[in-house]
Amino acid sequence: MQQPWDAPPQPQPPARTDDRDDLHRLGSAYRRLRRVATFTALGYFVIFLFLSGYAPSMMTSNITGGLTIGLVLGLLQLPVALVAIAMYERIARKNVDPLAAAIRERAEQAAAPRPERQSRSGRPVWQQPTGGARA
Repeated sequence: MQQPWDAPPQPQPPARTDDRDDLHRLGSAYRRLRRVATFTALGYFVIFLFLSGYAPSMMTSNITGGLTIGLVLGLLQLPVALVAIAMYERIARKNVDPLAAAIRERAEQAAAPRPERQSRSGRPVWQQPTGGARA
């Protein structure tokens, strides 16, 4: 009599293509999100450095009193960084988080324990008596 542990392992079904598509879309959305946030913050900083190095006369121009264009642009770096963070969070909530939640939910459902097979006696298959004895 063949026991459950003697049976050859059952091949796992291949991953559904929509799971891979969802993972691909999640990766793409996350990369796009990082690019937007990075280019927003770093792009402004690079422009500021470029103007400081190649247009010093413009950066030292007075707006009013002792306030220069360079000082205003330097002070604007913090709000620009905060805007980049806010954009990152907004895009993540809108595009990335729903995809990640759907993938997580499907993975949890796939990993959930399945009900055990039961024999005619109502006991799980692995608890069936072995040998010739009947219970």
